[in-house]
Amino acid sequence: MKMKFIQRMMAGALTVALIAAPSMGVMASSDPITGSGDPVSGGSCEQPVMTVEEEVLAIVNVASESNGSGSSSVSSIAEIPVTNTVAGTKSTVQGVYIATSVDGTAITSGLAGIASSYGLTAGEVPYARFSNMDVKKSNLAKAVIDNAAAALGATVGPCINIEIGKKAGGQFSLLSQDGEKITIKVGVPKSFAQDGKTFAVICVRPGGAVSVLQDTDSNPNTITFDTTGGQGAYAIVKY
Repeated sequence: MKMKFIQRMMAGALTVALIAAPSMGVMASSDPITGSGDPVSGGSCEQPVMTVEEEVLAIVNVASESNGSGSSSVSSIAEIPVTNTVAGTKSTVQGVYIATSVDGTAITSGLAGIASSYGLTAGEVPYARFSNMDVKKSNLAKAVIDNAAAALGATVGPCINIEIGKKAGGQFSLLSQDGEKITIKVGVPKSFAQDGKTFAVICVRPGGAVSVLQDTDSNPNTITFDTTGGQGAYAIVKY
């Protein structure tokens, strides 16, 4: 069935494309499908401006065609599965939530607080995009993550891409990564959970800046951490 095909496709290389899709001239990959602009090195190019919905549908349908099943293309955002709930907590922010390598993703900071602290104006609303990270296409980011994990004596788990931005007039742009804290909750997959371990998140920003974000909740099945707007590669680690 169409939905099952899309779910299988989301679990693979497709999902990384969203982090690299052109975003109103902000930092983006030089190739939104191949992801040839690693999150560490960034990169940008001039491409026709598309609405958020057009970007997502185009990426999904191109992947469908490359898989040899053009009939499985989707025509609306509603047909794409979402992962915007973690342990019963639903994200406060609109967006594209298709990070299937973890057990749900959610922004828990208040919508009004984000809008105010980042200076959003009338007609602008916070908007986020969560997707699996293809480590083969984002090899530079993965190398930084691995080095940081080694320094901690940590094991690297699922890696995801997160873009926190805003939408205005159907178009998306990133918020500043130097802004106020935004709280994110991620579900730890059962395959990576382990009693007695400390969990954290390693974040790699464009340019290679790396930070270790500590888990602030007491639920062993979830990780809650503070980050800021903008784009980054995030990896769950345990040690």
